[in-house]
Amino acid sequence: METIETVDVKHHDCLTERFHQMNLQISDYTFANVYLFRSISNYEFVTKECGLFVSGRNRQKQSYVMPLTDPQGCDVKTYKEILGQRNFFFPIPEEWLHYFPEDKFFISYEDSESDYIYLTEKMAGFKGKQYVRHRNHLSQFLSSYVPQGEPLSNNNYHDAMNVLREWQDNSRTAADKTDFEQCSEALQKFSGLALRGTIYYIADKPAGFIIGEELNKDTFCLHFAKASTTYHGIYEYMFNDTAKILQSQYKYLNLEEDMGNKNLRRTKSSYGPEFLLKKYHVSLK
Repeated sequence: METIETVDVKHHDCLTERFHQMNLQISDYTFANVYLFRSISNYEFVTKECGLFVSGRNRQKQSYVMPLTDPQGCDVKTYKEILGQRNFFFPIPEEWLHYFPEDKFFISYEDSESDYIYLTEKMAGFKGKQYVRHRNHLSQFLSSYVPQGEPLSNNNYHDAMNVLREWQDNSRTAADKTDFEQCSEALQKFSGLALRGTIYYIADKPAGFIIGEELNKDTFCLHFAKASTTYHGIYEYMFNDTAKILQSQYKYLNLEEDMGNKNLRRTKSSYGPEFLLKKYHVSLK
């Protein structure tokens, strides 16, 4: 027997507590990602006799189950019961794979779903050959502008929305093909989702912002980074400044996946990820 509920704000405390107990680096395991992308991924909160789970669908319309606890101690019968009619477990971290014997499970992954993980110290320093282009862009930006940042809050919500609308207009892509709606809702429900972020101003005009949240005690996850294309080098500045703010508390930054988008892959690779964090699909044979 299972009970299914649409993911809602009321699940925040329960899911957040579970995610913190799991202590993973995978970006999917944050309440903000589950809640904000609940429509796109068809996320649902599932209660079974054997525990709590989140079910969803990927871009290929395949159904999957996100475990909300370490699967240690589960047997094949339990796995079958949890999956039901769904296709596979996802995203499964590499350290859990030994719970799934190869003679009973198929294990695979997609490069486009891997998270980009960076050392916060490196992003804050932009040192080495990897960052030559980014250092140049940052230098050009700082020689032309005097940015000022302040924490995102209800007081500057409308300024952030102006940046987001300009970003969407300049994207030349329909809003339902970008993350405009999800980012807009993140700004609207910022405090309720326990998000953190900074909005940047240039000559008192809102120019860009970054939104993220703690993933675990060592890793901060950046969900959204939006800026005006007017200011060349502003993204380098925002990432660099955010890393400087966070480096005393977090060793790693997770900039999430590239979803197979070549431009995103090129950009995220250019910042010198420490490693790509694979997210595994696990299905019964």
